[in-house]
Amino acid sequence: MDRKELIKLKCDLLINGLRLNELRKDLFEYHGWDKQRSESFLPAELRLPEEVNVQIRENSDANFRLRIIDNILVLQDRANRIVCSSDFLSLPPFADDKTSDGTSFRDIVVYNGVCNLNFTWNYFCDYFRTGNACRFCNLTPAQDFYPEENITNSYKNAVQIADVIETVKLYHTDPKVILTRGTPHEKHGLGGTIQILEELSKRFPFNGHKNRTKVLFTISPTKNINDVKLMYETGMHSVSFNFEVFDKGYWKAIVPGKDKYIGRDLWEASLVEAVKYFGEGRVFSAMIAGLEPRQTLLDGVRWCCERGIIPIVVPFSPETGSQFEGFRPPTYKWMMDTMLEASDIILEKLSFLSTAEYWRDEAPICAECFTGGFIYDIVKEKAGLKDFHSGHTMNKERNRSKQTGEFISLN
Repeated sequence: MDRKELIKLKCDLLINGLRLNELRKDLFEYHGWDKQRSESFLPAELRLPEEVNVQIRENSDANFRLRIIDNILVLQDRANRIVCSSDFLSLPPFADDKTSDGTSFRDIVVYNGVCNLNFTWNYFCDYFRTGNACRFCNLTPAQDFYPEENITNSYKNAVQIADVIETVKLYHTDPKVILTRGTPHEKHGLGGTIQILEELSKRFPFNGHKNRTKVLFTISPTKNINDVKLMYETGMHSVSFNFEVFDKGYWKAIVPGKDKYIGRDLWEASLVEAVKYFGEGRVFSAMIAGLEPRQTLLDGVRWCCERGIIPIVVPFSPETGSQFEGFRPPTYKWMMDTMLEASDIILEKLSFLSTAEYWRDEAPICAECFTGGFIYDIVKEKAGLKDFHSGHTMNKERNRSKQTGEFISLN
């Protein structure tokens, strides 16, 4: 399979999931795992050839399954034909480290790929209390549904976050960080953002616009549009005010809290204001493909690109605990066609995304380590960029299970 076909495979795996029961059987019957361990094994991410990396979403009815054949991890289709080889993405060597207050990194950060660090620094969202939560979101209920995940310590403070980033910088030439949170009680405040920025600026001093630590804050704009300037002046590298859906009717229905407490006009104005300070390439807005008609989604992609805002287009995946639990995602064909059209708009309007220099020097997201979406895989492939991970490397990487941290041996 060439890389174009592998990206299509990634789309299928994100939409339709992956069968894992046969893999668990292989581990139990042929590779010495005890029954309980094999039955509970749930890997987080998969590395396909050509550095196409994807989140694993288990589905017993998926089109593809994982097997171990001749000691090699492979994907098979429904006819049991081998589609390609694969591997699990391993935990980094610092996964078992602790912060200065003794908190395990496992309770602070989720690793995506080998470049992206994901912090949800507060799982509390007041929109759930008031009944105005985004319909697709399971942020606050996730603590009840997934207590074994990295959310046992639901609040991460600024020092803990900076401790992790400081350690990662010893291993990685240019780690990327995504910071997100729920909505605080006051619903329109910065909710810890400034404290984190102040700690990062103290820990990682910068002399100007170019050498800020690559951290993307995915937050809500506030009622005071001047806070955009405050965030920039305090040292923020990049910001994402996420539309989620672009059509104004769907916006009111699907993100009622954002509509009620911030409002669509101020949301749009805050994005435009952010570009004035951060510049093109450092302001983002996520949209979920599959929650609205294709045309209005593409209208949103175009609106963003024409204003220097980079769309983060991710496929809809119904989450346990959300109001959309049990809904069906769009078909593979709908999703692939939509993403191809979106990528054409992005490359036409934001030509700098077709350059190796942007991904190497400016981007707060590693395209290959964006395992929950594939829009940037398409963008880089269409642009002919083969500098996977933008030339940045992780040192002393160890082959470990994403879930347990134990060594996986297929022998």
